[in-house]
Amino acid sequence: MSVAKPILEYVKSLKTSRSLSQTTSAFVRLLGYHRGFIHYFVVILAMAAVRSYVFALEPLYTAQIIDQVVTQGNYDLLLPLVLAILFATGLFAVLNYAITFLQAYTAQLIERDIRTDYYSSLEHMPFGFYDSAMVGDLVSRATMDLRMLEMFLRTWTGVTSNTIFTAIMLFSVMYSVNPTMTLLAFSPVLIAFYFNTRLFTQTMPLFRKMQLVIGRLGAYIQQNIIGMKVVRIFRREGEMEQGFKQVEEIYVNTAISAGKIQSKYMPSGPAILTLGITMIYLYGGNLMMSPTSILTIGEILLFSRYMMRLTMPLRDLSMLIGTWINSSSSLERVYAIMDLPKEAVERPDAKELTITRGQVEFKNVFFSYVKGRPILKDVSFAAKPGERIAILGSTGSGKTSLIYLIPHFYPVDSGNILIDGIDVAGYKTISLRRQIGIVMQDVFLFTGTIGENIAFGRPDASKHEIMSAAKLARIDDFIEALPEGYDTIVGERGINLSGGQKQRLTIARALVTNPKILILDDSLSFVDAKTESQIQEAIEEAMKGRTCFMIAQRLSTIKNADRIMVLDEGEVAEIGTHDELMARNGIYKRIYETQFLEKTAEEILQADDR
Repeated sequence: MSVAKPILEYVKSLKTSRSLSQTTSAFVRLLGYHRGFIHYFVVILAMAAVRSYVFALEPLYTAQIIDQVVTQGNYDLLLPLVLAILFATGLFAVLNYAITFLQAYTAQLIERDIRTDYYSSLEHMPFGFYDSAMVGDLVSRATMDLRMLEMFLRTWTGVTSNTIFTAIMLFSVMYSVNPTMTLLAFSPVLIAFYFNTRLFTQTMPLFRKMQLVIGRLGAYIQQNIIGMKVVRIFRREGEMEQGFKQVEEIYVNTAISAGKIQSKYMPSGPAILTLGITMIYLYGGNLMMSPTSILTIGEILLFSRYMMRLTMPLRDLSMLIGTWINSSSSLERVYAIMDLPKEAVERPDAKELTITRGQVEFKNVFFSYVKGRPILKDVSFAAKPGERIAILGSTGSGKTSLIYLIPHFYPVDSGNILIDGIDVAGYKTISLRRQIGIVMQDVFLFTGTIGENIAFGRPDASKHEIMSAAKLARIDDFIEALPEGYDTIVGERGINLSGGQKQRLTIARALVTNPKILILDDSLSFVDAKTESQIQEAIEEAMKGRTCFMIAQRLSTIKNADRIMVLDEGEVAEIGTHDELMARNGIYKRIYETQFLEKTAEEILQADDR
């Protein structure tokens, strides 16, 4: 099956239409982010009202120059009127700058708060969310989608207030001069506004589809970049490129459809405006040429200038509507993640408790990721303080699920998990997890120094504690041999380190927290036999008095365990010491004889070295 098929199916299934209630709900929720900055918006509205008043002055003064200076010869009024025009123009420019700046400033603050809430929601998602989430799509929502929203936030208050205030101001002046001419002037502007609105309401759903496609395409590209080595090893470059081209073609075709609509509606605005101005000149000219002229040349010019000026805010408003259609879809994508169920809320009686002994007990635990499909079934066992339990089982038997229930990453369906006799749900999450060291199978290092990566779980760790943890993990010699030592920068995902080095760094990261319970999720899989032996010897002393759970795939791990637990299809099939399980002649003995009886070449070499 083509790996590009899922994204193609997603793109083809996109629905771009949304109900009015959806966009209204998104806008009302967006207004909630404005509350903390209401004082800025009061200032914006006040300046917008003054700007609209100043906006109406220049045509009015120009009309007076024509009627009183040019026509009637009152040249004494020319200089004051010219100065008034210059003052109005200058004041308009200042107000326009101030409003634009303040809108951009508040837009950044609001966008910051939304992005912060979005990121916070990601931090509180249940672990299962990241089992299926597409990283590229999540990043796209926090970047491209919020960038689109910023365009709306930068303009909506200024455009809306400017349209309302300007329409009121211009209509009042025009109506006082000639009501009939006013209605004649307003009618084509409203028609042009209708066509512009139609333009944006028809194109924005297409722009939304383009945006959704880009979001998923970003995830596809990111996945392929991260897995480019695998792609090239298996020679799937052509298929991946073809998948990209197919999605890109959908994007381009959608853009072309939007362009066709734009070419249909965009010329209508200027044409209607020209027709409206012609009508005003015809009607106004007839009034001027009548025996009882009731309209002056300056007033005709005033009407035509006002009509042209009125089209500007109305055009901006229609564009704003289109921008909102696109921005609301972006906002809904962000809200969709923020509204997902978060990690289970702590019980009201949860407490900050200290794990003193490290006893772990499972009592009739049932667990499933999907209802009706249990992963663990009636699991019961007890780990004594300081005991080391190796966990064996085939893929899908529930090994990783079991150990991830101990730090309460997932809530159980039924049953109880007790640490020192207290249910894990009775611990505050932060209190529980900082006392459990976890070395995951999927090694991940952050971009930063080696020292910072080791101290990630305990930022206040001293240099001595960091070095001690590195020594326990048998990585100290390697670090100290580097030119920058513990200040050496680790590249993205630790790409400048070998698999074994990264693995040992994550072990050091777990040990620096001085955990009472240690979980090793097959964490020695990238370590050679000799290094593994060194680490096992090192942590042998460090783990005294600590309870340890180790998912085991290698003989040396099993040998160091006090007891071995075998999982089979989510159930504890066997548990006991090596000798006890061998005597039972069951699953463990068959695994041991087929997988562990013959030593690996590395172990043989290691034995020879000794």
